[in-house]
Amino acid sequence: MKKLPIYLSFLLLLTCAKDSTEDNTSEYVSSQTNTTNTNPTTTITQYTLTVTAGEGGSVSTSGGTYNQGTQVTITATANDGYRFTGWEGNTSTSESLTITINSNVTYQALFEVIPNYYSSGDIVPIEPIIFYDRELNVNGVKLIAAGEIGGQEAVPDFWIYKTARVFKLLTDKDAEDIDANYQLNMIKTLKGEIGWHQGRPTGQRIARGGGDEYSPNFLNDNRNQSYPGIEAFEDALALDDMVWYKNVDSMGTGDDDINEIMEHVLHTLHRFGVRGGVEGSTEALNIEAEEEDISNTEIFLAMKEAYTNGVFDIEGYGGDINNTNAWPVMLKEYQYLLTYGMWEFSEFWEGGSLSPEWNDNSRTPSGILANNPLGYQLYNTYFKPVISKPSKETLREIFQDNDQGDSGYEPD
Repeated sequence: MKKLPIYLSFLLLLTCAKDSTEDNTSEYVSSQTNTTNTNPTTTITQYTLTVTAGEGGSVSTSGGTYNQGTQVTITATANDGYRFTGWEGNTSTSESLTITINSNVTYQALFEVIPNYYSSGDIVPIEPIIFYDRELNVNGVKLIAAGEIGGQEAVPDFWIYKTARVFKLLTDKDAEDIDANYQLNMIKTLKGEIGWHQGRPTGQRIARGGGDEYSPNFLNDNRNQSYPGIEAFEDALALDDMVWYKNVDSMGTGDDDINEIMEHVLHTLHRFGVRGGVEGSTEALNIEAEEEDISNTEIFLAMKEAYTNGVFDIEGYGGDINNTNAWPVMLKEYQYLLTYGMWEFSEFWEGGSLSPEWNDNSRTPSGILANNPLGYQLYNTYFKPVISKPSKETLREIFQDNDQGDSGYEPD
């Protein structure tokens, strides 16, 4: 019998190892197999979204892992006192941002402190002392007060507070006829944040008596030698004239004090703030005759009309309407007198009159309309929306004879 060889069969099973790597992208693989066919593999890609909030606010989500193509909406919310400014990682300036997830992305909501333009600061020392030894910031204006120097006593704190209160009364955003947006433009202009003197905030100098009451006079040409650093200090500010405590020409009455502060505070506000409040005011109210021709500006034409009609007398300013060197002073004084007339404030003047400098026929709005219609229009267009008319009663509570009366000023 023939023997057949026996063949043994072996089944060789092979296994394979698969390498993988890790990042913020994930892939999910699903497959189905049966005995007859194999379906294609389905891959789902995921990405990571990271969302944070900068100081001053919050966001609606901190992010997470999302399937590719998912739409996600993020909302930024500012805290009190802050405002949303944009997104780091995206050019959108909208507080609500909708994105489609196609990669790993990171966003941060950005916020900033809302500037407090209506601020009531307190008196703080100026160090080192440069003639002025104290300052106070109020509604865009830096008050600077002379210390004990040049043989004079320091300006008393209460006079600084009274000056600050007047600035607040004249920049009351809740007062009648005030346009809040235009007044805010005025305060931003005063701060030097915008406008024609941008970069130079407005200052108001306060000293005692008069320039000659200081030895040496701090207003003369050699003042920087006498008071080192005073010129550089003042040049950093937009400055007009002075508010004097116990002006050498004052009789010490409360009404004298009202006129002293009101006139010179209005000079500062008119020049460095009102010119910049209402649209078009930068050109219309330009009094900088040493820099450019202002002979056709609205303010000059209104003043010239007042002069021609016998409302505004210029003898105290040289008497020549064509003297361009005198125009800035004439125009500054004209604006103050026009404002007093529109407010019917002539009762604060001695005897209720400032004639012949300002004609008695123009101490009321109706008188100004009749005799200086360009001035009437100028005031209503550019002054009325931004400068608030203070109460006469309030002024007389603050300023009483012989330094009596309380400022009523309250720092923030």
